[in-house]
Order: sequence, then structure tokens, then C-alpha cells
Amino acid sequence: MMSAISAVANELADELTNAKDAKQSVTAEFEQLFVSVTDQLSNRQDKYINDPIAYHAFLVSTVVELWDSSSTTRALLGKKHYESLAKEQKSALISAVDGTLIRYAFEGLESYSGQVFKVDDVVINEEKGMGWVQVLMVSPVIPDINLDLLIKRNPQGNWRAVDVRVKGITYVAIKKHGYREIFEEKGFDSLLVNLSDKNNEYFNVVCESAGMNKMIDQKGKEPC
Repeated sequence: MMSAISAVANELADELTNAKDAKQSVTAEFEQLFVSVTDQLSNRQDKYINDPIAYHAFLVSTVVELWDSSSTTRALLGKKHYESLAKEQKSALISAVDGTLIRYAFEGLESYSGQVFKVDDVVINEEKGMGWVQVLMVSPVIPDINLDLLIKRNPQGNWRAVDVRVKGITYVAIKKHGYREIFEEKGFDSLLVNLSDKNNEYFNVVCESAGMNKMIDQKGKEPC
């Protein structure tokens, strides 16, 4: 009997240790991310507005690196619809969702006004492989805002963001009905064209405003 109790105690201790280690790892990773984001936006906003290629490269190497767009895409479309797609279709849709998220980051750059982003807390459910990164956005001009990043552990064991929640409402909850309505009524191609056209139209304007379209050596580089 005592050996059974000891075994259970050891298992619980291991789970607590794993959860603690996971929380520390996630905290360190996302703290580094938001320190970098705050630093770059504070010191290079004008540079990035005038050089969208540089800003895109920064986003890809930082924010996109910690975001699981495949899980976000699946949640937006719904498991049934997502699993019905061919491999190439999934890849194309994930890329379009990636482009949409990057577009939001560009739109945010234009309206950035000195906000500081800080990781306030991290909540991990090791057993379910899910959790939240609670972020405080401190602003010099408007009241502070709390936002939460939903994170999931991917098959490789890494924790990645898949959704964002502000005032109790998540991005996926807001957008999923539009995605599914287009998919169900008009099909996959219409959904992909809808997303791609919005992204292409936006980035064409951004790159043209920055004069990137006239630079031979910059042509073909994302997002121009």
C-alpha cells in the first residue's frame, strides 16, 4: 500500500515539475518576444513604415516564429472542413492566414503610439497541452489593456500561440463565421481568393507608398 502511495506521490511530483518547467520556458520565450517587439516598435517605427520589407522580415523571425498558423487556420475553418482539404489546399490557406496576421501587424504599426508590452502571467495546463500567456499593454495615451494569447503544445513539444483574446472575445470566435460561410456557400477557391486579394491589395499600397515597387533590388521580396 505504501509503495502505491509513494508511486502516486512521485508521479504527481513529476507532473508538477514538468508544469513548472514548461511555465518557465514559455515565460522566458514570450518575454523575450515582447521585449523585442516593444524595442523595435519604439525605436524603429519610422524605419519600418518606410521599409516594409525589413518589418516583414522582423515579424517572420519573431512573431510568426512563435505562432502556429496551421492550428489557427483549422480553428477558423472548423475541423471537418479543414480535414476535407488536400495537402496543397491546406498549405495555401495557412499561407493566406499567415499573410492576414502579418497584415494586422502592419496596420498596428501605423497606429503605434508608444505602448509597452509586458508578459503579466503564464497559465499552463500540461496535461491538455494548452495555456494562456497574459500580456499587459501599457499605453501613454489610453487606459492599459490586457490581452491573452492562447497557446498550444505542438507535436514537436513546442508551445505556440494559436489565438488572441481581448475583453473575453477571441480572434477565432469573431472571424470563424465569415470563413465558414464563404467556404460553405462558395467553396475553397473563393475563400482563398478573398483572403489573398485583401492581403495583396493592402501590401501593394504599403509597398508603393514606401517606394519599394520602384527598387529593382527589392522586387519579389515579401511583402512587395
